[in-house]
Amino acid sequence: MLTEKIVIVTGIGPGLGRTIAVEAARSGANVAMVSRTDAIMAEVADEIAALGRKSIRICADITSQNDCDRAAAETVAAFGRIDGLVNSAYFPGTLAPVLDLDLDALSRAFEVTVMGMIRMIRAVVPQMETQGGGSIVNVGSQVARKVVPNQGGYAATKAAQASLTRYLAAELGAKGIRFNTPAIGWTMSAPARAWLESEAARGGPSVAEAEAEISATMALGRVPSDAECARGILVFLSDTLSAVTGATLDINGGDYLPL
Repeated sequence: MLTEKIVIVTGIGPGLGRTIAVEAARSGANVAMVSRTDAIMAEVADEIAALGRKSIRICADITSQNDCDRAAAETVAAFGRIDGLVNSAYFPGTLAPVLDLDLDALSRAFEVTVMGMIRMIRAVVPQMETQGGGSIVNVGSQVARKVVPNQGGYAATKAAQASLTRYLAAELGAKGIRFNTPAIGWTMSAPARAWLESEAARGGPSVAEAEAEISATMALGRVPSDAECARGILVFLSDTLSAVTGATLDINGGDYLPL
């Protein structure tokens, strides 16, 4: 699907970001990984090498425009071009009713999730313009449209991402640069499982009970895997969807079924 494409993935941590990087390599891409710390990137680099693809590790903070510019420059220096960017990095903030949110944490969430996304886009667009186009995916969430208790702050950052994605699609389409948003629902990632475990430790349902309850809300009757979500994200970088821009794709097992 992505044979010989050069893809940057931000937010290489214990969750979906690392899976996106591995699945990009499995689909034929060479990958530039961006994260504040190197430990997980080093693990992922070994997985990518085992798949016969190349990768570079870039320690960078997307709240710094200089770091974002350096990430783009190092990718071009290593691979000669940038075909795709997946903005996967985010900061969730606090889980609480809107009026009880920690506003400092909410500000930090916007700084990372929204402003960091814009900084990375600013960093890669000049190269994409030079080479005649590219594809940028801003990883969203279904909570931007489906109300979930105590997730108003997180939803606000993802709603902002989705709106900016549509505007960017309109503004840069003539340059051959596409922008799309996959809206991710539940996936049993390491952070999600850790949260369910913490809820169980506080007297809530067991992880198995919670997963069964979540699955019952889904048309497919199961929680999608990280790999399934990653592949849905990466299809936007492929030539298969070369005519698609400004779109939102729900990847949620049928948990939320919009018109």
